[in-house]
Amino acid sequence: MVKRTGIMLQLLFIIVLSGCWSKAELKDVSIVSGVGIDLAEKDQFEITTQTITPAEVRKNKPGAVTVQSTTGFTIFEAARDLIIKTGKKQNWQHINAYIISEEAAKAGVTPLVDFLTRDHEPRFRMNALVAKDKAKDILNLKSKTNAVPSIGIKTILQEERNLAKAPQVELHDFVQRMMAPHNDPYLPIIRKVKDDFEIFGSAVFKEDKMIGELTPRETRGMLRVLGEVKGGLQVVKFGEHKGKTNYLSIEIKKSKASIQAKISQNTVKMIIEIEEMGFLGSMTRPVEELSDKEIREMEQAYADTIKKEVKHTVSKIQKEFNSNVFNFAGVINREDKMFWKEHHQEWETLHPSLDVLVRVKTHIPRNGLTANNPGE
Repeated sequence: MVKRTGIMLQLLFIIVLSGCWSKAELKDVSIVSGVGIDLAEKDQFEITTQTITPAEVRKNKPGAVTVQSTTGFTIFEAARDLIIKTGKKQNWQHINAYIISEEAAKAGVTPLVDFLTRDHEPRFRMNALVAKDKAKDILNLKSKTNAVPSIGIKTILQEERNLAKAPQVELHDFVQRMMAPHNDPYLPIIRKVKDDFEIFGSAVFKEDKMIGELTPRETRGMLRVLGEVKGGLQVVKFGEHKGKTNYLSIEIKKSKASIQAKISQNTVKMIIEIEEMGFLGSMTRPVEELSDKEIREMEQAYADTIKKEVKHTVSKIQKEFNSNVFNFAGVINREDKMFWKEHHQEWETLHPSLDVLVRVKTHIPRNGLTANNPGE
C-alpha cells in the first residue's frame, strides 16, 4: 500500500512540475522595452516597438536593440501585425516607456490605452510620455545613458522628477485620473534634440485630450500643489549687491501641500497651503554672518517666489486650459455635498472663475549656513 502511494505521488509530481504548457522559448520572443504611437494616414495608427535581445545587450552588440513599425486601424491590430512582420511573439511585460505623439495625444488617447487595459500581458507600471516629435523618431534615437534607449528614457525621467522639472507618471495612474470624474491627467514631455532626447515640462489633458503644456518651472508649480515635489533647486531673488540683483540657490528637501474649499453664501474659495523646507546652497552676495533677521527675510523671499510661481501655474491650468488637474471638484464635494449637488452641472463654467488663495510657509535651517562666505 505504501509503495503504491509513493508511485502515485511521483506521478503527480511529474504532472505538476513538468512546466508550463503555454511557455514560449526565449529565442522565439522579442522583449518589448519601448512603444511609440503616432497617427497614420486613413484614420490608422502607426505603432513602433523597441525590442531587445538580452544576450546581445550583455555583449553590447549593435543588433541588441531593434525598432520595428507597422500600421493598423487599432493598436491591437498593429501589435498583432508586428508578430507577422518580425516572425516573433512580442512580450509586452517589461515596457519602460509608452510614448504618444503630441498629435495623437491631442486627438484623444482613449483608443491608445484601451488595448492595454484589456490585454492581460502589459503591465501598467510602464512610464507614459508625450512626444513633441513623432514617437517613432524618439525610439530610433540612441541613448547616451544606456544601451537600451527606452531604459535611458526611464533613467532621465527619474532624474527630472527628482529635480521637479517633469512628472513621472505610470500608465495606471494616468488612466485612473482620465477615468475619474472632474480629475484630469498630465504627462511628461519628451523631445528630440539633435541625436539625443530630453525630457522637459508637462502635457496637460482635458479628459482624454492634450490641451496644453507647461514649462519645467510651471511644472514645478503644479507638482508643488499636488504634493509631488521630492527635491530640486529654487533660485530666489534677494535684494541687491553693488547694483546687481543678489540670488539665492535653495536646495529643496521637503515639500507638502493641502487643498481646502471655503464655501460661504454660495461662494467658493479654494485655499492652497504649501509648506517647504530647503537648505541654502549658495548666494551671489558675500556675507560675513547671517543674522536671524536675514534668515527670516530669506525665508520670506523664498515663500514669495513659490507663491508667485504657484499662482501663475494654477491660473494657467484653471483659466487658460480649464483642466481639472487639481481636482478642485472633489475637494468641494467633500467639503459641502449639498453645494456640489446643486452646482455640479455648472462645473465647466464655475471652475475657471473660482477664487484661489495660495499660502506658503518656508523654512531654511541654520545648519549648512556658513559665517565666512568667500567673495570679499
